[in-house]
Amino acid sequence: MKRILLGLALATCLCAPAHAADIEGLLKQAESARSTDPTAFGATLDRLDSLQAGASQPQHWEYQLLRAYQAAMKGRYDLAIQQALAVNNETQDVALKFRSDLLIANTAAITRDFSLGLSHLETALAVKDRIQDAELRQTGYGVAAMLYNQYGQYALGQHYADQVLAQDPAPRNRCFTKEIRIEALYGLGAELDDSEINNGIADCDAQHEVIMSSLLRGYLARHWAAKGQTAKAIQLLEAHLAEVEASRYPRLIGEIRGLLAEYHLVAGDLAAADEDARGALQGGGNDAYSLPLVTAHKVLYEVALRRGNLPGALAEYRAYAEADKARLDEIKAREFAFHLSRNELQQKNQAIQLLSKQNEVLRLQQEVTKKTAQVSNLLIGLLGLVLLTGGYWAFKVKRVQKRFQHLAQTDALTGICNRAHLRQQAEAMLAECQARNRPIGMLVFDLDNFKAINDRHGHAGGDWVLEQVARACSGVCREGELFGRLGGEEFGIVVPDRDLASAERVAEACRAALATIDTTPVGERFTVTASFGCVGTALAGYDYERLLALADEAMYAAKHAGRDCIRRYGDAPARNRKPPVLVSA
Repeated sequence: MKRILLGLALATCLCAPAHAADIEGLLKQAESARSTDPTAFGATLDRLDSLQAGASQPQHWEYQLLRAYQAAMKGRYDLAIQQALAVNNETQDVALKFRSDLLIANTAAITRDFSLGLSHLETALAVKDRIQDAELRQTGYGVAAMLYNQYGQYALGQHYADQVLAQDPAPRNRCFTKEIRIEALYGLGAELDDSEINNGIADCDAQHEVIMSSLLRGYLARHWAAKGQTAKAIQLLEAHLAEVEASRYPRLIGEIRGLLAEYHLVAGDLAAADEDARGALQGGGNDAYSLPLVTAHKVLYEVALRRGNLPGALAEYRAYAEADKARLDEIKAREFAFHLSRNELQQKNQAIQLLSKQNEVLRLQQEVTKKTAQVSNLLIGLLGLVLLTGGYWAFKVKRVQKRFQHLAQTDALTGICNRAHLRQQAEAMLAECQARNRPIGMLVFDLDNFKAINDRHGHAGGDWVLEQVARACSGVCREGELFGRLGGEEFGIVVPDRDLASAERVAEACRAALATIDTTPVGERFTVTASFGCVGTALAGYDYERLLALADEAMYAAKHAGRDCIRRYGDAPARNRKPPVLVSA
């Protein structure tokens, strides 16, 4: 979601109570710098970190919310959601809950957890009338406008943006909201106006909001390019490229460099188009769903084709087609999530209306009941008691059944699938994919030197590491993928409708996630690593036991190759990169 910064910057707009002057001043300083000076923002949070022992509880929550914002800006979206949820669950302050809901809504949209994002957005909007701060209420409308744009509901995005602008918002909110409104108009295909865009740029420049003013310049460049003024668009973007690069915001860098690549190609400057396209890929992050990534690969394909480099053109066209398909799939998923959420909300409202009518009927029945004889009242009460008791025990039995089913299917330590349930689900998935002639990938990984961890830190420490591994890799798995514990320190993941290369990418993502585990709670810092084996149905067929055996064999090949690496079954020795270096706590 390329507008994450807008929502995150608005959602964490904190107003702290007057406690502990030094901490209070640093919180305000961090708040002021969070979207304008990332370096100063990080340095201020580091200073606050050492002062947390003397912070009040509200100040601590504000600090945690700023840390969540920082995690999101660094691309650690799961951590950002986890920290914001912690604040949301702990605090009773309506304003803090409101802000954390908005932050969760934004970040969940980025991680493609659309249901979670829409749920927290609706929760925030439901309490907007209880927010005393008018500027903060405007923030809620602004975030709603931004998210509705991301779900392709540009009419709703424009509606909420217009509501904010009609309330004479504070300069900073006005800057953000003008950018949202321009995005909504662009999405609706409306004719953009130079003066309105320049107005927004001037507002954002006055607030030193480089990211917002740069995004607005991107729309101005699109507007000019659509009218054939490509050279003018290039001149505008290149004049402010240094500011874009200095923001360190990957999506902004990718978008502006992608536009430059596209316009240089139109102008016939193949060298500049090639340079900007590669700049978009290098500086724009690795989000497979982003439009800048699609644009960059398309430009590189065109450049290679015009230069007569047919192998290069073919490779870039494949990358372009894959990125474009991923982006279109994500757009469809967002639109589906929105319509599903609207349908659920409509059903909820209908249920409330029905309940209201039922309550009215009940009230009338109670009026009649009061006028009946005492015996009739006793009979009705007895009947109600019997029905209530029967319903209660039916509910209890159902809960017990569900509990037993959960225990039978779940690994007691890690909370993920146990071996038997993983096999049952995987065999059903294999049969379905075989019937549809769709591929399935499987990967198995075993923690490296786990016995040494148990020996050094005891079984309690080993169990803690297993729990963290399950949590880290669960965050990597997408909806529909199976993740379970095969036994001991061995885990398995089944990836439906994806080939062997995709399974290997999941394995790589798990390797990276394991490297981020902070082991200080067990008393010592060390890096958790594992050896991975991957196999696909193209080689092994659709038999579960064969897939598992070949993935296991590849995993042991990874062990023999030195651990902390990934092996495909039947391949020559594959990639073996060093794990990321952990940052001290």
